[in-house]
Amino acid sequence: DCQSACQSCWVTMPGIQVVDISAISLDTRDTPEGEYQALAGVLGSCFKEIGFVFVKNHGIGDDVIQEAMQASMSFFNLEKEIKSLARKGPEYQGWVEQGREIFDQDENGKIAELEVRETYDLKNISLEGKFPDKNCPELRGALSRLAEHGKLLTMRLLRCISLTLGKHPSFLSDLHQGMISQGVQGSVENSSTLRSIHYPPIPDTLAEQPGIIRCGEHSDYGTITLLFQDQLGGLEVKDVDGQWVLADPVPGTVLINVGDLLEAMSGGQFPATKHRVVVPEQEFRRKTLRQSIAFFVHPDDEVVCQPLAGPDPRYPPVTARGHLENRFRATYGDRLE
Repeated sequence: DCQSACQSCWVTMPGIQVVDISAISLDTRDTPEGEYQALAGVLGSCFKEIGFVFVKNHGIGDDVIQEAMQASMSFFNLEKEIKSLARKGPEYQGWVEQGREIFDQDENGKIAELEVRETYDLKNISLEGKFPDKNCPELRGALSRLAEHGKLLTMRLLRCISLTLGKHPSFLSDLHQGMISQGVQGSVENSSTLRSIHYPPIPDTLAEQPGIIRCGEHSDYGTITLLFQDQLGGLEVKDVDGQWVLADPVPGTVLINVGDLLEAMSGGQFPATKHRVVVPEQEFRRKTLRQSIAFFVHPDDEVVCQPLAGPDPRYPPVTARGHLENRFRATYGDRLE
């Protein structure tokens, strides 16, 4: 299993492991191929077990992460009318106000009435990318830097994951050439997105209402997601037995999870595990804002995703863009217009 596969793993909670990836860190140059192969086995075991893993010694500086968090709060603290000037539209970049998204219903068919959060989404960090430069000039640089670092780390992780799939190390990176390069001349269309998320404090009057949640139960749409959390936590992950497991933050780590399209490519070997952010029971956690930043990694838009081992009725062929649009329709309805 994942635990026995790696001496640098340890259990933080049932099922989710911490893995030391210093061998492929952004601080490490000229990593021998054998190091990728060794980590491939570890990550593959973790993905098979629960679809999530914490990675430490990844090489993304804490200063880069904190700068992105702080700049995001500078934006989220602006008046709603100001934030609305950078509202997300069909270009899939900008501010998403509270209540605009409703994720999938839970296992009992219950649909959340209100999801208490706001976000700023970006996939284009070129000069043409939509940013609130006039009202929050620090946001562009801070989020762009984290996106660029996230892309570099992702490329190293994709080498490992390619090997777990029995493919050449560059197999997956070749399918993600346009990641965070939208707006650059000659770039391949790609929908990878950095999303900065603000979960505001929840007053008692709102917390008592049924159907109120911070982020509804869902799986992620793409290949993998890199999640940078603050220290408050609140994320819950559904394990193989259908039990909800807390994924509280581990200082210095990034949480990696499998998305729908990697599940499809692996023929179900790597599950895109459902997860959610609930309203905390503890009053101090309810009344404290929570922040996280997610880097959603998607294949290039025209890549057809299907099981690598051959046809499987559970995973019909679909382009990366087609799958994203299907999921967006379920999440936004007509609220993306």
